Amino acid sequence: MTANTMLSARLPEVDQSVSIETLLGVAAQATDILSQIRDAMLEPYPRKHAPMFTSAQVAALCGLDKQRFQYRTTKGDLPAGKSRGSGRSKEFTLEEAIAWVSETSTRAKRPTGARARVLTVANFKGGVAKTTTAVSVAQALTLLGRKVLVIDCDPQGTTTQLCGWAPDAEITDEQTLLPLIYGDQPDLSYAVQSTYWHNLDLIPASSSLFDAEFEIPAKVLKDSTFEFWEIMNRGLHPLTAHYDVVIVDTPPALSYLTINALLASDAILLPCPPEGLDFASSTQFWHLFSDIAKKLPGVLQTKRYDFVNVVLTKSKNDDVSRVVKGWLQKAYGDRVLPMEIPESSVPKGASAQLSTVYDLSRPDGSAAAYHRYKEPLDRLAEHLDAQFISAWTRVEA
Repeated sequence: MTANTMLSARLPEVDQSVSIETLLGVAAQATDILSQIRDAMLEPYPRKHAPMFTSAQVAALCGLDKQRFQYRTTKGDLPAGKSRGSGRSKEFTLEEAIAWVSETSTRAKRPTGARARVLTVANFKGGVAKTTTAVSVAQALTLLGRKVLVIDCDPQGTTTQLCGWAPDAEITDEQTLLPLIYGDQPDLSYAVQSTYWHNLDLIPASSSLFDAEFEIPAKVLKDSTFEFWEIMNRGLHPLTAHYDVVIVDTPPALSYLTINALLASDAILLPCPPEGLDFASSTQFWHLFSDIAKKLPGVLQTKRYDFVNVVLTKSKNDDVSRVVKGWLQKAYGDRVLPMEIPESSVPKGASAQLSTVYDLSRPDGSAAAYHRYKEPLDRLAEHLDAQFISAWTRVEA
């Protein structure tokens, strides 16, 4: 009996056709299972909890050595932390750690009157660690003393999920970008939600955000002069006085929302794994976006970005990756950042808990792997922050 004969003997011939009604049942069952997983892993809202920090970690965030840190604790002007067990070691909440950073950091502050710089994280290809990078960078920037707003433009709502909200269970249409897009709200102030992470706010997304891709062209059909690419820019502008940085996570497609995000931003970060198909997709990204942008009235003459960078994600050290890294360097030159975020089991373990590496109070598994993955993210946040400071300085001058 051949292998095919044996396989057909085991698999009875049944009708494999599927109706939309059946798909609705599949969707309901999958949503129920996801809810059960969330309930098993996470407590009632606020489900996620920020990590705790040891004295050594707080000192490192502040750039203080042990003696200097101990001296500052004696002055009584900063949180003292709570003792851990019977030892002298103490631990600090995220809010307390950020208070230490804000008080002791020599990093330049956002000048009075200067607005937030808007960074869009974008790639037309999925699976490039775009969302994980966006949220991780947002968290890392708060640990540098910045106040950050994250905007989720992806109807899948993964960013919203990582920020502690269940996209479809807890987020209504009125909390997303939709009221701005419909013209029911003049700006995005209505949509800002607090999160479990101190100094990190969120404008969330849910699956209903798909409606934007129908509503925006419908407005254009009704009014040919409607500047559809300016919706987010105008809605976001009043909020930029209240934050240091705004990070926009986009869907993996050249959508109306992606175009809005890219044209509302001051800077672009494109995460790209060193793989052949990802490199090819990145070239399409720049071509398609620039082709569209130059056809929009006034954009070609007036739009300028503080910086445009490519960061390598899911980076490996094999022969194929090294070849593609060479292509990326030749194609984008010094726009390719020197830090590489490695392929690692660490983000996979964190994502299984609906979290990022910054949510982990301590390494989940190998400490070496944890630090090897987190260190380039820390460097990326520091690099971006330096770029924001440079932009504030130019604008002030």
